Amino acid sequence: MIYVIYNIKTTMAMKHLNTFESGAKRSTTCMNRNAGGIEYAYASLEDYENKVVTTKKVKSLMTGEEIEIPSNTPNFCNPASESYWSM
Repeated sequence: MIYVIYNIKTTMAMKHLNTFESGAKRSTTCMNRNAGGIEYAYASLEDYENKVVTTKKVKSLMTGEEIEIPSNTPNFCNPASESYWSM
């Protein structure tokens, strides 16, 4: 089964592991230990896509219409930001 280790605050995927749950838990524990606190969690790929990552509505700067994007979209990939349109 595929597990995803993600940052709890940003929901950005940090690693994809094709392992058992115990391997994902061990890797998450090691990453949290190196970070100095609880910053990472793990979930199966299905749970990550359906429960962790949500969508949000933003207004495009160029067209003015509302669109839905994943909640963990970086700013430079967000049509509501100037950096998206300046590339």
